[in-house]
Formats: sequence, C-alpha cells, structure tokens
Amino acid sequence: MQSAGIAFLEPFFATARADPARPAVVDNGLAVGYGTLAAWALEVAGSLAPRTGRPQPPVGIVAHHSARDVAAVLGVLAAGRAYVPLEADHPAARLEAVLDRLGVREAVATADTGWQPPVPVVHRPRWTPAPVTPARAAAHPRSGAGPEDPAYVLFTSGSTGEPKGVVVPHRAPAAVVPLLRDLYGVGPGESVLHFHGAGGDTSLEEILPTLTAGATLVIDDAARERFAEVVEDQQVSVAVLPTGFWYALTGDLLHRGAELPASLHTVVIGGEAVRADMLRRWQRLGASGVRLLNTYGSTETALVTHAVQLAGPGAPALADPDGDLPLGRPLAHVGQYVDAATGELHLSGPGLALGYHGDPAGTAARFAERDGTRWYRTGDLVSETADGAVVFRGRSDHQVKIRGHRVDLIAVEALIGGCEGVLAVAAARVERAEHSTLAAFFVPLPDHDPGAVAAAVRARLARTAPPHLVPSLLVPVAELERTHTGKVDRDATRDRHVPTAAAPR
Repeated sequence: MQSAGIAFLEPFFATARADPARPAVVDNGLAVGYGTLAAWALEVAGSLAPRTGRPQPPVGIVAHHSARDVAAVLGVLAAGRAYVPLEADHPAARLEAVLDRLGVREAVATADTGWQPPVPVVHRPRWTPAPVTPARAAAHPRSGAGPEDPAYVLFTSGSTGEPKGVVVPHRAPAAVVPLLRDLYGVGPGESVLHFHGAGGDTSLEEILPTLTAGATLVIDDAARERFAEVVEDQQVSVAVLPTGFWYALTGDLLHRGAELPASLHTVVIGGEAVRADMLRRWQRLGASGVRLLNTYGSTETALVTHAVQLAGPGAPALADPDGDLPLGRPLAHVGQYVDAATGELHLSGPGLALGYHGDPAGTAARFAERDGTRWYRTGDLVSETADGAVVFRGRSDHQVKIRGHRVDLIAVEALIGGCEGVLAVAAARVERAEHSTLAAFFVPLPDHDPGAVAAAVRARLARTAPPHLVPSLLVPVAELERTHTGKVDRDATRDRHVPTAAAPR
C-alpha cells in the first residue's frame, strides 16, 4: 500500500513521466520542467538516511526561496521523512537552536548562504538542468511512511513568544491539497505565484496544489515591490497573499489608478480578519472578474480550514457588507464547534497536527478528546452564522489590562481600521513607570496627511468608543512590522516605534 504522502504526490510524478518538458517552476525567468524537478526530488530522497521503523529527526532544508527549495521539499516528503525549513536570512543562532532542539542529523542545502549547518549536508541539488530519461522520472520511492508519520515541523511563536515546533503528519496535506486545487481553480496551463518563503505552511499551500495539478509555480524576487507587473509579465492566474500585503496592494493600485492584469482570476488572502472598508476599496478597482477568497487556518491545522468568496464572479451577497466579514466556512475535511461559554473555536479532522515537539503539556492544553474526537483549541473567539461560517471576534490571548480595564487589541484595531485614511493598524500595550498605556500604530493611505488622519481618528473614537479603548499614543508609521509569515507583529512594531513622536491626544 502506498503511504499517504506518496499517494498525494503521485499526480506530480505522473506529470513528470507523461510530460517531462512541461514547466513546473519558473524561477526568476528560468524554466524547470516537471521531469527535471522530479529528478532533483528523487536525488534528494535517495541521499537521505534510509527510513526506519523508529521515529527519526526531521531533515533540515537550508532554504532560499527557489526552485531548489521546491525540489528539496518534494524529495523529503516522497522519501516519507519530515523536514524543518531553515530560512537563509534568519540569524545563525536561531537556526542552530532549531537544529539542536529537534536533534536534526542531516540537511539539504538549496543555496550557498555562507552559513554552514553544524550537521552533515547530504545533498546540494544541481541547478543546471540535467537530462532526464523517462525511466528516471518514473523511479518512485516507496517509503512505507504512514499517515501518522511526521511530514514537516514548523515553528510558531504562539501567544507567549516562545517558539513551538508544530509537528504535522503526512495525512494532513494529503487531506487538504485536493480540496485547495478545486477551491483555487488550479489546473494544467495555470500559473500560481510562489509568494511565500519556506518558513510557513502557506508555501505548501502554493507548492502542492500547483504541482499536483500539472500547473506552473512562478518565483520572482520582484513580486513584493512590483506585484502587478510581475503578474502580467508571467501571466500569473492565482496568487495567495497575506491580508496585510493585500491591503497595501489595494491602496497602491487605487493611488496609481492601475488595474489588475487580465491573467489573474483568483486572489486568496489570509492571516488577518478582513476589514469591510478594505473590501470596498478593492471593489473600486473594478476587479469584478477576479475571485477574492478569504481563508483561515493555522499551523496546527495544516494549510487552510475555512474559506469564503468575498468578491468576484459568483460571490454570494454578504449579509452585512458594512459589518464584520466572515473568516469562512469549514472545508469538507474539517469539523468545528464553538464553545458556548467562551466563544472559542475548536476544530477537528485529518488536518490536525500531532502536537508540539517535546512539549506534552502544551500539546495536552491545546489538543484534547471530546466525545471520541480529537479537537484543537484555536484561541480564536468567533461567532457562528446560520450557514456555518465563522466571524472573528478576537483572540483569547490578545486581551490586555489597561488601567484596570480589559482591552481586546483586535477590537481597538477594528475601530481605528474603519476610519477614513487608515491603511493598516496595530495596537499594543506600552509599559510606563507608573502605569500601562494603550498605543496604536497606523499606516496612512497614500496622499493622506498623517496628522490629519490622526485627528480624524481621534474625533471618531471620541464619538464612538469608550475612553478605555481610545489609545493614549497614536503613531503614524511607514509600515507595520510583520512576522516571516506576513502577519502583523504587534510587539515588534511597538518596540521599534516607542518611544517616538506620537500624535498628541
């Protein structure tokens, strides 16, 4: 019997056998065919220590956002092993701490980064495309890995800031990848932008549906600075973007009076709750032919668990287009319930992680049995609509005390984000010698005076918000600090800009 990992990768290898010259990855203009990429992946698989029946440490992948990263990921998964990404731009001390914590004993290097991991580097994939015979492309490891065997380990900071190694089994991507292919409309002839680095599972959300559908993955280092131009040049049809980047992109396109390229038919966003005012700005772009999908998921639940179409062809009418927008409805592989007492969202299904590496107490606190089903406590507070969609209401770990009042930072950000002229906002608690202070950091829209925006925000909050939700510090910034997965990093934003010249109260 094939393992779950091998089974869900089989469509990729089938394309490599049938059409080895078809472009699998276009890496900054250099096309790599399915046959070549499959050969690279099989070389990686063959270089790893043979899989045994005992649990083995993950394989480190020294990643640099390239076609070689893609080959390394496919090779480790095809071998039935697990990988941990080691992003080349991260501090060496952090990378070495990850290796030590996981007991990593071998690594695959995809780039000459100047950092040499303190473990044997068992393979460095060739970059010059090599001839591939049909027999070589057909070679296929039968790893014997089972659905519960680890596929990858990703580190997430969690609410305490202490990194947690989330161990995800082969069954998880096997369950969700076919659903994402259909949801995103990915098929042969399509091109999907590979926007995300290997450090988060959103990179797999791009890689696996694309390459198991016979489509092409596009890597372009200029995509963050020149998104529309890259999409047009490369004829990208699907893009998966952090919500914060989508905000900035929408503001920039409106400011320049630019249009989205005709090749783009689906934009997928996720990572933050979507503001209704930003959806209205997107709709003003005239992008009526582009599907806008809002998605939700966490590292502990593998890739995506919920989705909803907010705009574009076939989009359902929103119950309250000016109110809180839904995170999405659960995909077919997901079970959910909302705790009636707390409002916390719980999820079940084959996408759940095994738990946190080396942390049985943390695993037990977040993953628990209920009525014979294993559930994950997300920490997200939601309400549930009649059709099963969930609407974000806050985080159990984003509530702070300010002068005796319990303040939800998400609620503060929603209040400010709805004000005219605000592109993005982050709220945080600032510790003073005598008391804690509420601060908010906002990015003004292009051509909006920061001082005027701050004054307008204060005037609106004075009319609509209780005093404890009005920030003492309101600071205009050029951009918010973000994590490597694109989410707003509230603490890093605070630490960078406080003390600073804040807009006066």
